[in-house]
Amino acid sequence: MSLVPVYRPRPSALHAARPGVAAAFCGAFALAAALFEHPLVLAGALGGTLLAGGAAGVGRETRRALRLALPLAVLLALVNPIVYQGGDTLLIRGGSVLGRRVDVTLEALAAGALAGLRVVVLVVACGLLSAAVDPDGLLRLFRRISYRSALTAALATRLVPVLARDAGRMGDAARCRPVPASRVAVARAAVSGALDRAVDVAAALEVRGYSRGGRSPVSSRPWSRHDFRVLAATLLVAVAALTLKLAGAGAVEAYPRLTLETGPPELALAATLLGAGLLPFAGRSARLGVARA
Repeated sequence: MSLVPVYRPRPSALHAARPGVAAAFCGAFALAAALFEHPLVLAGALGGTLLAGGAAGVGRETRRALRLALPLAVLLALVNPIVYQGGDTLLIRGGSVLGRRVDVTLEALAAGALAGLRVVVLVVACGLLSAAVDPDGLLRLFRRISYRSALTAALATRLVPVLARDAGRMGDAARCRPVPASRVAVARAAVSGALDRAVDVAAALEVRGYSRGGRSPVSSRPWSRHDFRVLAATLLVAVAALTLKLAGAGAVEAYPRLTLETGPPELALAATLLGAGLLPFAGRSARLGVARA
């Protein structure tokens, strides 16, 4: 559970913004990674996300997400040239495995590395969302659409860590016995405890009237300067990425030869992503408790 970034209130513009806007800010960097596979653009998106996490006070959490994603990126980079031998530049002439020729080409290796870099950006953006966006606020947004789904998600986010701690304590207790219990017995006890806890929670919710449900009232919270700053950075990233994608910038052709179009549009988009990561936190008005200029 320590690998998963956990939200904690912090004095930053991203934390102070309303959850929907803050989540859109994180999703804008994920959108850039989904639209482009150009390494320069992906590096800009990754750098912007890490800069935003550092400025928001969750740099440790975003770096933890980065470390979590790097092994998966390496795995993609290594597996892709094994399962697909496309490309004209042969690096390693392998033998036959189960009647299939295994050769490693530069193009397949580069394509796997680019796919891994996209995964890294997506995971780090999700890590920033998990660490800097209030989950209760997001659930309140979904409650207006589906009350029961929001309630289910809220219970899951609260009970999963509790159940994980219960399972860990049961495992510790089992190891203290002269004859340790098997993993199957520990898992059976953990599942039984989870079911008992679920029945108790369901009964408590029914007594409190949650079974009737209802539409959540619309919040009248006014927009703050932090909401506008984060929204401006979100629109900057999303509009720039969509515009340049429609214009054909950042094109990458991996097969049969690796071709990367690198020019002013790609450089401008990478710089925009880097700058947008710091935009909500720049200037004196971004500090909490400072009046609007």
